[in-house]
Amino acid sequence: MTSKNKKSIVIHNIKNSSFRQIHVDGAHGGITPTGLININFYSQRNAIPKGTEFNLTSKGELGSIVKDIDDSKVGIVREFEFGAYMDLNTCISLKQFLEKKIDEFREITNSKNKDK
Repeated sequence: MTSKNKKSIVIHNIKNSSFRQIHVDGAHGGITPTGLININFYSQRNAIPKGTEFNLTSKGELGSIVKDIDDSKVGIVREFEFGAYMDLNTCISLKQFLEKKIDEFREITNSKNKDK
């Protein structure tokens, strides 16, 4: 039987040994000089000080905060976790996948709100 006569196909999903899941707050990207679409995912958080100076109590225990170390970052940090490159067809497929999942989510949450 040729593949033209088949009515279905099984695709096996295998996780690579470096597979991991991450939290994503946003993305940044663009179009590469070779015409691929690049998307880089990040999570964001407040800056973590390089160190903090504390007062000591009379018992030698930590007391109130004096200040963060002078060269500590201030503000929001966006930590980029990974980037992906894809061609236009893959990007369109990803867009369709996300739109479908958004619609499913809205349908589920709307039906739960109606039940209340």
